[in-house]
Amino acid sequence: MKYIINIEPKIQKEKKEESNYCNIVSSKDSIITRIITEKGVELKEINDYVKENETIISGDIKLNEETKSQVCAKGSVYGKTWYTINISIPKTHEIITPTNKKRYNIMIEHNNNKYKVFKPRINEFIDENKEIVNIFGIRIYLQQEKEVTKEISNYSDEELNQLTDSLIKEKMRNNLNKNINILEQKVLKKNDNNSRIDIDMFIVVEEEIGKITYTQQQPEEKID
Repeated sequence: MKYIINIEPKIQKEKKEESNYCNIVSSKDSIITRIITEKGVELKEINDYVKENETIISGDIKLNEETKSQVCAKGSVYGKTWYTINISIPKTHEIITPTNKKRYNIMIEHNNNKYKVFKPRINEFIDENKEIVNIFGIRIYLQQEKEVTKEISNYSDEELNQLTDSLIKEKMRNNLNKNINILEQKVLKKNDNNSRIDIDMFIVVEEEIGKITYTQQQPEEKID
């Protein structure tokens, strides 16, 4: 009786180490409102005031105050920040009201130029176009001219407040990001000019303030 035994060496896969060492720091002066840590060590707490570039989540893993390993910190940090912005609002706006009067016309579009076959017979109107021909780069539309009346009206206080809120949100999100949360706002100065109202506002928002900073990784020490 013969036994055939094959002996193969066991290959042990090396544990993949972090190729980068990084911390998450504050991108600006703020008061921390939320910390969501996936990897690393939190050095700050909720309601702590942090300055720009101050470390919030560290990639240093320590034991008894001694750094034993280093990883790339991962997580999200939100903070309360504050800004001063200026907005300018017109005192009046145009109110457009449609009437029941309508006229039809033919419009031709070619090489980005538009021509009307008939001269409009309504002084104030809005157009509604329906394409009826499209051949050899020439488009022909049946155009319906709907008469409207236009009236200049002053904004009410409520309308001004709504417009102010809308402009503040638009301006803040354009300059920061779409995920900000406006916490409070206060009028610092208000100037009433001939046709516009200029307002300086103090705004407090909650926004993501964490940013990653990469650092050269130190040799890892073994934990006995």
